[in-house]
Amino acid sequence: PCIGQWNRKDVPSGVPNSIVTSYNRNFAKRADGNPDTHAFVTSPEMVTALVFAGRLDFNPLKDSLTTPDGKEFMFAPPHGEELPSKGYDQGEDTYVPPSTEPIDVIVSPESDRLQLLEPFKPWDGKDMTEMPILIKAQGKCTTDHISMAGPWLKYRGHLENISNNMYIGAVNAENGETNNVKNQLTG
Repeated sequence: PCIGQWNRKDVPSGVPNSIVTSYNRNFAKRADGNPDTHAFVTSPEMVTALVFAGRLDFNPLKDSLTTPDGKEFMFAPPHGEELPSKGYDQGEDTYVPPSTEPIDVIVSPESDRLQLLEPFKPWDGKDMTEMPILIKAQGKCTTDHISMAGPWLKYRGHLENISNNMYIGAVNAENGETNNVKNQLTG
């Protein structure tokens, strides 16, 4: 769900809410596509404790929970090794070198998800000048504003279609809106 793929049904889009996660994404719309979801990043231990408590103000070092039989329960502080004593697993070498034989890649011309590309022409050594400004972003502009995740991921193999996603999350300094820019080529 860290790239907008959480098909969340419990909170309608536009309803303010909070979630707590242990993965490194807390930008607006990043987890569930809802601009009003406030995502807080914390440790897996803290996420687990908050899930059991069912509330965000729970402090697992000081607060207790009531079990179904009415008894009080407190979590023990987490402990563990700072680093693995035997080092990290080196993993598996999964690199497969490209074939030296010619390969035909066949993509349907009607595909909106995959697109065969022609190599770019070599740079002629001249810098481009008088380039049009596509958008002047207002305020915070992260990679999540530049290329939104979620439904756009299906186009990542199609340069023209994924390009339609560019900057749609950035606030346009000309009009204060998102996903509202003038096409500099077509008007």
